[in-house]
Amino acid sequence: MKLIERYIFAKLVRAFFLSLVALTATVWLTQALRQFDLVSAMGQTLITFFQVTLLLLPPLATVVAPVAVMIAVIYTFNSLNDGSELAVINATGTRQWSLLKPVLMLGIGVTVFMAAMTLYMSPLALRLWRETITNVQGNVLTSILREGEFVELSDDLIFQLRQRAPDGTLRGIFMSDSREAEETIVYLAERGAVLDSEIGVFLVMSDGTIQRRNEKDNTISIIQFTSYAFDLSTYSSRSETPPYRPRERTTSYLFSPDLDDKYYRRKPETYAQELYTRFSTPLNAMVFALLPLMFLSQAETTRQSRSTTISMASGSAMVIAGLSFTLSVASGENFAAAIALFVVPLGFVILSITLILIGIQPRPPERLLILSDKISLRVKRLLRIPVATVGASAR
Repeated sequence: MKLIERYIFAKLVRAFFLSLVALTATVWLTQALRQFDLVSAMGQTLITFFQVTLLLLPPLATVVAPVAVMIAVIYTFNSLNDGSELAVINATGTRQWSLLKPVLMLGIGVTVFMAAMTLYMSPLALRLWRETITNVQGNVLTSILREGEFVELSDDLIFQLRQRAPDGTLRGIFMSDSREAEETIVYLAERGAVLDSEIGVFLVMSDGTIQRRNEKDNTISIIQFTSYAFDLSTYSSRSETPPYRPRERTTSYLFSPDLDDKYYRRKPETYAQELYTRFSTPLNAMVFALLPLMFLSQAETTRQSRSTTISMASGSAMVIAGLSFTLSVASGENFAAAIALFVVPLGFVILSITLILIGIQPRPPERLLILSDKISLRVKRLLRIPVATVGASAR
């Protein structure tokens, strides 16, 4: 690899990793806030919270990686142009291959990374996420720790908690047990705690009463206690892991799904759609790497606004991504859409490489450039940003 190629590749890699980390962290934070109910309302530990939210990273990385590639290419070549380095490269007769090769290497590397995510890591992470969430939601400890809610642990067994103290103590416990047809039992306690031991799960209540009402003669008996243990072991693991969705299945399973699969019987086309999507999604990395380079590979003077060119580059990549998504949705039922799902990104990759190598750079129409300058000038005036003029510079 030539010195200039290594220089460009190093700038691309640094910009890519910075963009990837920033975008992934931002998107992860929005998803993590949605799962914060695990800690605040369901009484789970921070370890469970991070376990659940970190399992979302592989699917999120698949989404943001192409965008990070595009940002890296745009930033790198825009900075090369602003520093007049790109003009020097073009003027010295350096072949376009020297500009294309670093971007191509980055695109191939990210494509391999995304393939590993879509074909293996993302399905695995989503399966583990589903199992963890199911265990949390099906755990009686989660159910009864919701303050102020009436929770139905089973038919005719209702639990309510007034407050959960920071040390785990439960205050204001109410439990109504009417599972027996001839008797209704109401438990009231000032405080209590959940004891999860080897022999079972128990709700240990302190300083309370047990009110027994006979449904036949409506007589009521009240028993006062200082400590009472209620067995909750029957309800501690009431949920089972539900059938996996197509996104959570292994890639090998998608090739030959079980005919008795609940989701496969309902919508068999979604399995084909998911399979096509997993193999086509990594191609977005190549599109998002090469398409911006096609617009930015030639040097421009600092007097020429590159904002419109950058907008066209990023807009074109987004349009192709939207088209790929539409084809992905239709690929399960339409084989032509499945073929187009691969042909469209590959076609734009070949087109971009061809135009870059022969030195043809698409440019925005002159009217669009003039309109962009007018809009930019108005925005600067609205924001009271100083605008340089010839007269001002002369004074």
